[in-house]
Amino acid sequence: MSILENWYIGPRAKIIVVAVIIAAICAVYTFKHRYFLRFVPIPLSAFEIINKDSKLFPAYLPSKINGRIDFPNDDLRTEEGLRKVLNAIQLMSPFASVDGVKKVDHGTFEKWAKQLTKKPFYCTGATQLFMVAASQQGLMAREWHLLPPGWPSGIGHSVAEFYNPMTKLWQLVDAQHATIIRDKTGKILDMVSVIQDYKNKHGANIRFDYGRYKNAMLNGARGPSTASYFFKHELLRTPILQLRAPSWFATLPKKFGLSGHFIIGYPIMVDGWTHDDRVWQTKATAIGIIVFGMIAIIALLTGRRRRTIS
Repeated sequence: MSILENWYIGPRAKIIVVAVIIAAICAVYTFKHRYFLRFVPIPLSAFEIINKDSKLFPAYLPSKINGRIDFPNDDLRTEEGLRKVLNAIQLMSPFASVDGVKKVDHGTFEKWAKQLTKKPFYCTGATQLFMVAASQQGLMAREWHLLPPGWPSGIGHSVAEFYNPMTKLWQLVDAQHATIIRDKTGKILDMVSVIQDYKNKHGANIRFDYGRYKNAMLNGARGPSTASYFFKHELLRTPILQLRAPSWFATLPKKFGLSGHFIIGYPIMVDGWTHDDRVWQTKATAIGIIVFGMIAIIALLTGRRRRTIS
């Protein structure tokens, strides 16, 4: 009987042990997938919260590009200058049909820039080129990833959006295809307007201005066209505003051990949940650490208090 008594664990001790185990499991999962923890889902209807650019919900993360590329001295704030820069980006990389978002660590900015002149760029490379051009003109630019549901690796498209201080609006371009995205009247649209029109009107108000590269792009010179990515592949269903640039490409100021702001991106909920489940699972496990950790602490302190009183 004495041996069994020695192995006996009381109800409070069981609660502490179980709570600690669950909290530890939650901590392991959260740490393993901490990249997804820093994505904050936002409903499309609430996107204006982001564009207000508060400390809690930044619209853009200031960063220092790790190199320089010579672009034509054309003002991106004007439509003529924007078109010239997009055309110049096309001449920086050879033409060939290239599909999908490829996340490649080139090691350094210089290696990446040199490789662009030898191999056809992916959409991410073209977007980054545009972001370099915008940065050199002192303009804010950010990247959008358009992915299939679930975020399968290496599939999707990347486009750029920059803030035009002359119009006081964000303007959307697809640098890989030299595309300016407009409405029927010719006004340059922002991404949210494009997604809203796609959701409500199936893109009836959206026009794709490829400039002099129209025939080449529609014939697959850079893979599927912008219109094809948006509508045929339905990539507007799963948009992510990506705020953090790769470390080899740009340097972000560190705060509390993190690169830039805690938030590194916003998965936009267009029509139900289509994003990677780890985005919400990491939030649940982070809460689990706190909840079960508190349960263990409270049970432990309560037990000590009762023993002290007795």
